[in-house]
Amino acid sequence: MKFFDKLNLRRLAKVASVAAISGSLLFSGNAVVNAAPDDDEGMAAFREAYMGQMTSTRMIDQDLTLIAPNFHLDIDSKGQVTSDGVMRMSGTLAWTYTNLQKNYSTNSSIPFYIEQAGNEMTLYVQRRGKWSKMILPGLPAGIATIWKSSEVNMLRQNLDAVKAVKLLKDTPDMRIMNVTLDGNKIAALLEKNSQGSFASLSGNDLAEQKEILNRWLAAIRANDLTFAWTVNKPSWTTVTAAFDLTDIMHAYARYVLDESAAGKVVLTDEERDLLDAMGYYAELKAYTTYVSPKKDSLINLPADLSKAPENDNSLDDIFAEMTTVVKK
Repeated sequence: MKFFDKLNLRRLAKVASVAAISGSLLFSGNAVVNAAPDDDEGMAAFREAYMGQMTSTRMIDQDLTLIAPNFHLDIDSKGQVTSDGVMRMSGTLAWTYTNLQKNYSTNSSIPFYIEQAGNEMTLYVQRRGKWSKMILPGLPAGIATIWKSSEVNMLRQNLDAVKAVKLLKDTPDMRIMNVTLDGNKIAALLEKNSQGSFASLSGNDLAEQKEILNRWLAAIRANDLTFAWTVNKPSWTTVTAAFDLTDIMHAYARYVLDESAAGKVVLTDEERDLLDAMGYYAELKAYTTYVSPKKDSLINLPADLSKAPENDNSLDDIFAEMTTVVKK
């Protein structure tokens, strides 16, 4: 079986879901942790801002951009965690593909929803006027579990993953910080909190999904993650959080290419060229802003989504375009 056949297009959602690491740290919690005093000015400023976010319903605007030589993926979405622990996202996946050999471009705009209730995460996409769904075990579910948790022990673990904080600006109205997360500790948190999503899997499906998770965890362990965080001090809400996730994506792609060189996986020429693009030329960036939750702006899934059939192949046309040979 070819490498990308095993991934069943879920890799698109997994690439996108890595961006939610920003939300997993910045928007957790509605309980106060009595942290010990910290002599480091930056870390103390971070703790104060992080633990000041007390709302039981949390909402964000999340923009994710993946740019490569012959395609551009932009995901514009809203994310929400409610007091009952349910995580939902809604938005649009905008896809532009350019065939460099035949000199033509295609454009797609794909509405989607994501919901995680309990350990199961489901992605719903609309293609040609019809909805279908995919189950997303592993990394995306682990990220969402961290984000939506309000348990004090989880909050302490999140704080422990912060490696360093540089305080850039601090006024009565605003605090701006550069925050560095420890790649090893973030990976450990994600690995632990992804396990529940595998409960319904067995056999080859379980082995393959754990293999995908392990590749992403290896990429995250290899890279500390730095982001810029701006906080409104009177309300202790996030103004913006900007992440460059390119290094993690590069590490993931190169990890698979190394596996291919060692004979552990078999890649076609098209798959190898796509991984070359993702490992050396592409950029992956995320930008998060806080949204004040209002009753009329909460995300609710359309009633007809409950009838959507499961279809792991609903993004096959995009996959075919992604694996078209990139002219170098």
